Amino acid sequence: MFADKNIADWIYNKGSEDNIVLYSKVSIYRNLENIRFHYHMDKDEIDKVDSILKKNIEELNLNLSEIKLKNIDSSNINILKENLTLPKNRNLLNATLYTNMDESTSILVNSNEHCEIQTIARGFELKECFKKAYDIENKLDEKVDFSFDKKLGYLTGSPQKIGTAMNLTVSMAIPAILCKTPNNIDYFISKFSKLGFDLFVRDEKNIPILNITNRVMIGIKEKDILKNMIDIVNDILDKEKKIRNRIKKLDKIKIEDRIYRSKAILSSARKLTYSEIIKYSFWLRSGLYYDMLEMKNIEIDDLYYILFITKNNHLKNLNNQNNNQNINEIRANIIREIFNNK
Repeated sequence: MFADKNIADWIYNKGSEDNIVLYSKVSIYRNLENIRFHYHMDKDEIDKVDSILKKNIEELNLNLSEIKLKNIDSSNINILKENLTLPKNRNLLNATLYTNMDESTSILVNSNEHCEIQTIARGFELKECFKKAYDIENKLDEKVDFSFDKKLGYLTGSPQKIGTAMNLTVSMAIPAILCKTPNNIDYFISKFSKLGFDLFVRDEKNIPILNITNRVMIGIKEKDILKNMIDIVNDILDKEKKIRNRIKKLDKIKIEDRIYRSKAILSSARKLTYSEIIKYSFWLRSGLYYDMLEMKNIEIDDLYYILFITKNNHLKNLNNQNNNQNINEIRANIIREIFNNK
């Protein structure tokens, strides 16, 4: 197994169904009572939120490191985003990030909301992430007053988050579904949209990553959202496994050829896009799923490492590159080195 100090260590902690489920994530959004939302806050209010939450977060004794995001450069900000430690599309001007050693738990203060609690784990560990996130939220709720309305629920700067003010996210590798029954994607999107969930396939169905998140946060309990999400993921997991098994039984040579071609391309290519890394490494995941003898020198940890180390900003940091010049060549060089050392 390879390692890099810039990659979040949570990716090396094995999780349930982690050949297919890439990660599970829970985000909880909270604002302090009687303080305006971030887009109306003045400096005194920003300082007040910072002071209140800093004191109470430290009293949780979670061993979180404090990072003033305005004090670190853009490349490190982007690495935090690529690690999924720092959410995208956030106002970071006055933000502070608190995170633990493996970056599986983080609290973002003074961004789009006063407080954003996030827990993340490799594989299908949604229940555990949910429990960890709400343990933190409950302890903070005992110390500070969060903005809450008896009819609406938790109040947030974004109208879409009002209610539970909680996002569940699961990301899945579904090469078999996308290869053999792409129409299933449209079926899943239609079916689960009625339950208040959004499903997204990366790059218009060309890349086999399926992201699932809850859209509806009002008029429903947190535990009901969790139960529905677990049912949805299990439904898709079952479908992906059944198709993988059917392919292996009916098209053994064809699927083995696809897996070996993927391995050969990753081992030998001179230029690789990140989308190609995803596509070919996901077929190697299928090779591990089938327990193919020739895949014994490749571990699931290696495939997680590949997914993160080949992101643009990780590559730039690794190679001291300040632009995108030859980034695809650098990516291919890194992958060849990984496979040649196995």
